[in-house]
Parts: sequence; structure tokens; C-alpha cells
Amino acid sequence: MNRSGVHAIAADHVFDGTVVHEHTAVVLDGARIVDLVPMSDLPRTTPIRELAEDAWLAPGFIDLQANGGGDVLFNDQPTVQGVRSIAAAHRKFGTTGLLPTLISDSAQKMRLALDAANLFIFRKTRRARPAPDQTPVRG
Repeated sequence: MNRSGVHAIAADHVFDGTVVHEHTAVVLDGARIVDLVPMSDLPRTTPIRELAEDAWLAPGFIDLQANGGGDVLFNDQPTVQGVRSIAAAHRKFGTTGLLPTLISDSAQKMRLALDAANLFIFRKTRRARPAPDQTPVRG
């Protein structure tokens, strides 16, 4: 969700990493979580997205080294579709973000992987991609 301003996501069960909160709203300001409040205490003027009945809302896992997933290795498929396939496979297990990681390879393969990752990010965020000469490549 890419909303600006204060809004909330509510669920019957919200796990904060330590405690399960029942009938709770996660209050966000833009993309930043600012509070957890009982749904009954949420101001009526706050835009809210209520999840399905009996749904759980929990933190997601961010994988900082994903060489592959779903029978796709990033080294074998250093493309946007390869990143999509890897992300989809990891999503099934609670991964909400990942860093596609190339196992040491040729300079050409590293460039293909970097281009694929940058293009994937650009398509997801519509943010300007860095120029190739501004992006460090480490082998």
C-alpha cells in the first residue's frame, strides 16, 4: 500500500512479533507504522482497510540473500522474470521483500543481474534507476 497520510489496517488478530492483539488496527502514517490500537479506539475519521474475518496480520520476513526460489536460480535466469519467479516462490513462506543475490560469476553475468534487479525495482516503484556508471558492482 503506497498511501500518504494517516490510515489503518485492521485484523481480528495482529501479531507484533511478541504479542497477539485481538481486533486491532495498525495505524500508519504513510508507510511507517506509528501505533497499534484496539479497533474500537480508532477515530472514525481514519481511513481503514479491514482484512477478512478471522485474518491474521503479522510482520513479514525480508531475505537479504536469495540466490533462487521456485526452481529458478538467479545465476541461471538474471532477468526481471527470474526475480519475479524467485519472489513469488519466497512469498508463499512469508517473505515480503528480498535481495536477489548472484553467486560470484562473470562480469557480464553480474551486469545482467544488476540490470534485472534495477529494472524490477523501477517497475515496482516507478523511481528513477541509477545510471550504470553510478551503480557500484562488486565481484
